[in-house]
Amino acid sequence: MASVSVSHLIIFIASLVVAAGVAGTLTTGVERVSNAVEDGSLDVSQQVRTDIDIVSDPANPTIDTTTGNLTVHVRNTGSQAIFIRPDSVDMVLNGQFVTNSDFTITDANGAKTVARTGDVMAIEIDDSLVQTGDNRLYLTINSDEEVYEFRN
Repeated sequence: MASVSVSHLIIFIASLVVAAGVAGTLTTGVERVSNAVEDGSLDVSQQVRTDIDIVSDPANPTIDTTTGNLTVHVRNTGSQAIFIRPDSVDMVLNGQFVTNSDFTITDANGAKTVARTGDVMAIEIDDSLVQTGDNRLYLTINSDEEVYEFRN
């Protein structure tokens, strides 16, 4: 009779250990999923608040007569400010990635370092990247992408 009680006690203790292990694993898994959802929502929030529009005229692109450089004007129409520096912008012109050394970005209205809602930035792209004829520029800031097609 005592052997039955001991075996039941061993099985009960083993089931408690297994249940505690399962509960710990589930708690850790839920915490990881919760953290991933929170991180993802912050990224999506930043993307939703960022919006840009290219305000340059594609029928009459701004080409500097002295340097031959192309200037593209971009307005911040989102609710989030954008830093006015080359590492804030990713560009592909005619299928070629434009490196930070091949363009400059400035505030079109003054000497600010941040473009707030409604501010316009001037992006000047080196003339060696602009082709004669049709050109296509993909501009990306915080996952907001705009396309500028123009003829030189």
